[in-house]
Parts: sequence; structure tokens; C-alpha cells
Amino acid sequence: MGPALLDALGRGGCHSLGIRTGGISGEGVEPSRSEAYYHYLLAQRYLLAEDAGGAVKEYEEALKYDPDSAQMETELAALYQRLGEVKKALEHVNKALRLDPKQQEAHFILAGLHVGLNQLREATAEYERILVLDPENKEARLFLATLYAQQRRYFKAVRSIQELLRQEPRLLVGYYYLGRIYLEMDQLAEAKKELLRVLTMDPNFVPAMFDLATVLEREKHYSRAMNLYRRILKRQPKNARAYTSIGRLALILGRRVEAHRAFQKAKELDKNEVALIFNIGLIYLEQKEADAAIREFRQVMEHPRYRERARYYVGLALEEKGDLRAAAREYQLVDRNCENFISARLRLAYLYFQQGEKDQAFRLLAELKKAAPNREDIYLTWAYFYEDERRWDRAIAVLLEGLEKLPRSEEINFRLAVIYEKKKDIENSIKYIKAVLELDPDNPDAQNFLGYSYAEAGIHLDEAERLIRAALRAKPDSGFIVDSLGWVFFKKGQIDRAVEELERAAKIMPHDGTVAEHLGDAYLKQKRPAEALRTYRRALTLENANIKELRKKIKELESATKGENH
Repeated sequence: MGPALLDALGRGGCHSLGIRTGGISGEGVEPSRSEAYYHYLLAQRYLLAEDAGGAVKEYEEALKYDPDSAQMETELAALYQRLGEVKKALEHVNKALRLDPKQQEAHFILAGLHVGLNQLREATAEYERILVLDPENKEARLFLATLYAQQRRYFKAVRSIQELLRQEPRLLVGYYYLGRIYLEMDQLAEAKKELLRVLTMDPNFVPAMFDLATVLEREKHYSRAMNLYRRILKRQPKNARAYTSIGRLALILGRRVEAHRAFQKAKELDKNEVALIFNIGLIYLEQKEADAAIREFRQVMEHPRYRERARYYVGLALEEKGDLRAAAREYQLVDRNCENFISARLRLAYLYFQQGEKDQAFRLLAELKKAAPNREDIYLTWAYFYEDERRWDRAIAVLLEGLEKLPRSEEINFRLAVIYEKKKDIENSIKYIKAVLELDPDNPDAQNFLGYSYAEAGIHLDEAERLIRAALRAKPDSGFIVDSLGWVFFKKGQIDRAVEELERAAKIMPHDGTVAEHLGDAYLKQKRPAEALRTYRRALTLENANIKELRKKIKELESATKGENH
């Protein structure tokens, strides 16, 4: 889920946006609690006067007299959270929960603090605890769904929103988030259905219009998407984002003059013109309009906030143009303190490697690892270089070193599984793909990888089918996953079902040699040798073809066919 969708989460929800009164009562209390109540009231007065520092002092004073007040600890934690003092907020919210583990407001604050620290699993656990305490809590359920989506735990995200809608069937924001989640899952039909439902409930709900336009763009219905952006402009004539989107679509459609006009209009409307120019540069780069991208990025280089990032993207644009020396110069100039510094150096290492200066590439990676030992992409790039040279053991050693630093890295575990598979070490391949699924049980690529590995080995075929069907629910149009399902049926001896799925995979991926080879194998088992031979021959001309194995199969089948003819 994108940053906008999680914005509220970082603040811990409505419970952490303000301070409740009523932490303690002043009626009929012992002297120490009377003192606590006095200081508590002073804290409220400071809050009303927007004097956060004074309020903090009075809360601290009140807690000296009433140290067992979970509510006051919670309110003080919320105040520290508002002030950005995370360490103190954590200290007080944890104390509140020790005093009263059922304090929902404290759980909300703690969840928000975890989100702010990018500790998404911990935040998820807090929202799950709130729902144990209060299963009808709509706010917690909505935030939990966004967190599941952020972690790509899409089925849990969908189920959470569906439960929310069961509680409140007319909740527009619930259908909107459901559409957003389906969009992130690339389930375009489902996303469209939910977003259209939102616009039926509220035809002027602009965020849903933007997301529906994104669906239409992905479906390549560019004219319909363009009309939707224009519809947004009828409601919000000064919406710079809509003009920017129209400009991007005009570029896709080859209407450069229209694109230029739309971008100019967006610049006139957007108060933060520098950011807009930078984003327009990104759009040009995405559309491989390298010269136009460079022009936009050069405009923002005067601005200190964007200079170094713009320099990095100028390097990418120069790479796109094929001017690798100029790209390398730009990458070398990116300042060490820029957020893109490591990425720029990795691109520089890649350029060295591609141009045959491999020693220089590896030296640069060694320097980067020393400077940033916890950067996942350094280990992945290093391993990629070794993979390119088919030096599997070196690649594995680098990734294992990375895994020591980053034991919860899904990408490193996944890459290890792939490399071990290339080495035909199925035991270790399965070990590391299972590690990915321990970190992310709903990862469809890992589910498919493990299911296909089982099928290839001819083991755990029922489990393989379960895993692949789960992956297919997340990515129903993935040719790779459909091929895996067909291959499981093949291994199970269910040849008719195998042919059905493999033919479907071949339609989705007509240029993949492995899919075609699988289909040829299934035709052969179905006693359709002529179709098998024709499919094998076609597979030879496709990408990812196993040339040696295909030639062997073709030769054997041709010999068998000749024998039958004689």
C-alpha cells in the first residue's frame, strides 16, 4: 500500500491525534490523588493554550502522585508522539500497557509508533490485539488491512476489509480500500468492480476516479482513462495531478504537443513546481523520452533538495540514450550524503561490469559493502555479477554473507533458492524458498516456486497443487503459475487437465520455450505425437528454450514416427 494510504497509520489513528480528558477524577480522592488531579487539570489548560512543553511537565508531575494511572501514561505517550519524541512515547505507552493490557488507546498509539519506525509486523500485532479486545473496532480493522497490503499479505488484507464491510455494508471507504488492494494485487477486474461501486455511491469521489483511471491504463484503455482524467478536471479544474496524468497518457499515445501543453498547465497550477518538474522528468524517463527527461531534471538541479536526485536520474536517462561514459560521470558526481548515492554507485558498478572492467566493478562493490553493510541491493548486485559468470558458489557465498546481516530479507532468500535450483541442489533450493514463505506466507511467487519445485521432483504433489492454486488466486493471469498448475497435473498423471492448463499457459505466454516444451510433453502423453513434434519444434525458436533437451526429444520422436511409418 502506498504512503498516502498509510499516512494515518503513522499517526496511530484518531486515538493519537489529540488528548482525552478524564484521566482521573477529582471527586472523593485521597490527597496524593488530589495533587495528581490538580496537575492533570493544569496539563489540560496548557494543551488548550497549545503549550505542549507545559503540558508535558504537568503530566509528569501528576504521575509522581498517581504513578499507576494507565490513562495518564497513555495521554502523555500520545503527546510525546505528537511532538515526535518517539523514545519517550514508547516508554510511556509500554508502561500504560503494563498497567492495563486492555487499554485500547495505548495499543493504537503503540501501533502508530511502530508504523513510524517502519516496524510493520509489530504494528500489525498491535492492531490484531485491538481486534481481540474489540472485534467490532472498524478503525483497527481498516488500518490492519492497509498494513497487510503493505506487507503483501493480500488475502489477509482482503479478508479484513470484507469483514469490515460485513459490519458496515455502506462504508464507502471500505470499498475504496478494497479496490486499492485489488489494484495492488493486479486483479484488475476485481479492482474495477469495487471502484465502480464507490463511484456509484459517490460519483464525485475523486481518489476512486484516479485509481479507476489507473486500472484502465493497465488494461490499455487509454482513451477511457483520458476521459476519466478530464472528468476529474470538470470537478476540480485546478487539479495538477490530473493534468500530469493527461500528459503522461498523451506521451504514451504519441501526442507530444498535447503532453507538453498538459505538463505546462500542471506547472502553472502546482504550488510546488520544482517537485512537479522532477516528477514530469520521471514520466519522460519512464516513457523512454530520454532527452525530454534530461531537460526536466536539469531544470531542478538549481534546487538543493533535488540536485543530487536529479543528477542520478540524468545518469539513468543517459544510459537509456546509450551514452554510458556520460552516465558514469553523472553517477560519480552524486554526493555521498544523497539518498541515491548507493544506487548511483551500484549503477556505476554495473556499467563497469558490462564494459568488461570487472575488477573495478567488484572493487566498487567491496567499498559499498564497507560503507553500507546492511544494504540488501549491494549483495544482490554482487551475486548477479557472479551469476552472470555462472560462478554459482561465489554468488551463494555473497548472499549468505548478506543473510547474516539481513536474516529477514525475502529477496536474498529468494535469490539463494533460485541459484541453488540452477545448481540442481533441490534440497537447499527448497530450504530457502521455505524461508521466504516463513517471512511472507502469502507470497505468490514463492508459493509458485515451491509448488513447481515439488512437481519437478515428483514429490508432495497435493501440497504442490495447493500452493500453486493459492498463488493463482493472487495472480490469476500469470502464465508461469498456470504452467506450474498444468505441470502438477502432468506429474499426477491427470493428462487431460494438464493439457487444458498448459494450452492456457501457452496462450498467455506464446514466446516461452519452457511452457511450449511442457505442452509438447503433455501432447505426447495424450498420444498426440504429431502435435507434440510440432510443439517441440516451435519451442526451439522461443525464449528460455532448453535447446539440448528439445533436440533430443525431437530426434527421438522423429525416429519413432519414421518407425511407425515403415
